[in-house]
Amino acid sequence: MSRPDESAVPHGRTGDAGWSAVAPPHLPLGAADPAVAGPYRLEAVLGAGGMGRVYLGRTPAGSAVAVKLVHREYAGDAAFRQRFAQEVAAARRVQGLYTVPVVDADLQADEPWLATAYVPGPSLQHAVAESGPLPADAALALIARVAEALQSIHAADVIHRDLKPSNILLTDDGPKVIDFGIARAADLTAVTATGVRTGTPAYMAPEYIRGQTVTEAGDIFALGGVAHFAATGGHAFGGGTDHGVVYRILEQEPDLDGSPEPVRAVAAACLAKDPERRPTPAEVIELCRLAAAAGAGGHPATVLAVPAPGTSPGVAGPAVASGPGDAERTVSARPTALDEAGTPPAGPAAPAAPGPHDLATRTAAAPAAPGTVPRPPDPDARTGTLAPLALLIGGAVAVVLVLVLIAVFLPSGDPGKPQADSPYDTYEPTGTLAFPARAAGPAGIDFSPDSETLATVGDDGKIRLWDVARRKQRAAFTQDDEAGNVFGVGTVTYSPDGKLLATGLPTGQTGLWDVAKRRPLNYLHMGGESLAFSPDSKLLAIGSRTGSVYLFDPAERSDDIVAYFDHRSDVTALAFSPDGRTVASAGDDSESNSGRNDTTQLWNVAKLDPQPHGQDGPRKILDQPREATAAAFSPDSRTLAVGHPDGEVWLWDVTTGREKGMLRNDYLTAVADLEFSPDGKTIATTTALGGGVLLWNVADRMPRALLETGEEDEEGKGAVEEVTFSPDGKLIAGADRKDGAVRLWRDPR
Repeated sequence: MSRPDESAVPHGRTGDAGWSAVAPPHLPLGAADPAVAGPYRLEAVLGAGGMGRVYLGRTPAGSAVAVKLVHREYAGDAAFRQRFAQEVAAARRVQGLYTVPVVDADLQADEPWLATAYVPGPSLQHAVAESGPLPADAALALIARVAEALQSIHAADVIHRDLKPSNILLTDDGPKVIDFGIARAADLTAVTATGVRTGTPAYMAPEYIRGQTVTEAGDIFALGGVAHFAATGGHAFGGGTDHGVVYRILEQEPDLDGSPEPVRAVAAACLAKDPERRPTPAEVIELCRLAAAAGAGGHPATVLAVPAPGTSPGVAGPAVASGPGDAERTVSARPTALDEAGTPPAGPAAPAAPGPHDLATRTAAAPAAPGTVPRPPDPDARTGTLAPLALLIGGAVAVVLVLVLIAVFLPSGDPGKPQADSPYDTYEPTGTLAFPARAAGPAGIDFSPDSETLATVGDDGKIRLWDVARRKQRAAFTQDDEAGNVFGVGTVTYSPDGKLLATGLPTGQTGLWDVAKRRPLNYLHMGGESLAFSPDSKLLAIGSRTGSVYLFDPAERSDDIVAYFDHRSDVTALAFSPDGRTVASAGDDSESNSGRNDTTQLWNVAKLDPQPHGQDGPRKILDQPREATAAAFSPDSRTLAVGHPDGEVWLWDVTTGREKGMLRNDYLTAVADLEFSPDGKTIATTTALGGGVLLWNVADRMPRALLETGEEDEEGKGAVEEVTFSPDGKLIAGADRKDGAVRLWRDPR
């Protein structure tokens, strides 16, 4: 079988039509980088990603390898190690010409690592940024070979899950696909328990965003995005915020303008929203072959795709074709479109978006060898194969051409129409709190009761107080434990009277600070990531990963508890009602000792049981047996909002325990944080997928505005995870973990 021109394949030094690129320079090892990993001596930093850093290593004999060290946050998670071991074992089974083999790994090391063959070429991301988009023939050759790599990966029962330009390396021997399957290890562990997906939003398939079953077809969707990027340097669903990109992936057709027609057809086929309508890797290779043959020369041909009546474009009906070795078939076809003069239109036709019974006409160059019909793949291999043939209008033979195949795979709708970033108004920040150089970004934020100060905490162990009006840091002090060890701080909250700050440490401690004197008052040895003060500041509720909620009197200088509640599963969110009568605890969906899934519970704190065994049981258990990631009371204490990893926010009547409604759109994925506005008319939400802050009208439960981060790099815009309103209702603050800053917005109402 003929293939796209081998000489057109881009690589690290030379390419077709003067296209060339070189690998970026290596970075020297820093003070925090290790010198060795297992038997490998580390020489330089090749890059970093969401799961770890990649180093250039040397074997004892001097051969080069690429060594990936897993971040410590993953290394400490037992579930991750188990999953990581399974994925590495699967990756070792992958064998293919266009994949990079795993050669070694140590999954029991303090920092697990794996070593692969070293590929010195640049990534597709870097190459296009340096030298511009690939010529059409080179792009087709690249796509075919990446599809062949996917064949090898899928044959080993592995799904890549994070195929993107930076995971495709260009070499003299063709592209090499890296990092296949490893991302799944993070997807299924406590590290990403809030529902964050490890893929890159611009290349995520709709079913992956929605949390549905992910199959090999998800990699094909990503390949479609890669194809468009290779040929244009742009993204098929545009840029801007992750919210906007996710919305367009789910709700709109790709904008493939600017992509050369042969590449556009292949990309459109791969980017079908329905995974069943996407081609297989073998079919992608065939699409590229046909497109390359069409570009080799020949006479113009107007081709007509004719899906059978009553079938979808993905299921071809019978067609007429004749040629050597091809059996005769029958077809019922309508006439091709004619211009006003009654003749077929000349010149390249604009891409159509066919419906189930539409005809798609194209003009293109026919293959150089007339009288032959390339045989399509087995039509029974998959719904949406290459079965439709084409009628050659004005010629003696029928040809199959890739440009007609867009009628099979291209989803309905007009891909050329302008794409909106979001279905509602968007707003830029009115200010930014910039952290000092080399300081860790914010993990937790909270306004003081007078709205004049914002407290932030982060991975560097610093508690910073900011003058909100002047956007300047007012004070900074270090959160350490009783032994003087400094740890990152995950959460911070002001007491309603403004006198205290409570901070949560990963060591299982909670710090209490005197705000005026900037000094610690107490270390509570029952800590967690969830903290909430009572409205009178006389109680502090602490949720723990051991399944308990503890109530302390902040005025006491001991670990003595006032009461505790047995939540029976990890507490991931905590809220104190503004009337001081109820504590809400939300957690994961692990099975409790009582045999029930106690994910969200309401506890009566109006009359506390001081007995050490804790309360006999919650006042109410909300009927939602699944993991919760965030919770907040309305200002009138009548409604509890609970966020979930699937993007849903449920509203509950606190008095009756019945549901009142739901906030839901498909591009709100994995709720990371939520909060009511001081007047109770708005709910602000963030997502673990990244992006800005989404504002919802409580009355009609519809989104009304998106607060964007205003900062963009090659991976997209910022990733705000924590959000809070100022008590006076004038400002909204969001902690952006991506670039280590706090964004401030004015409520656009």
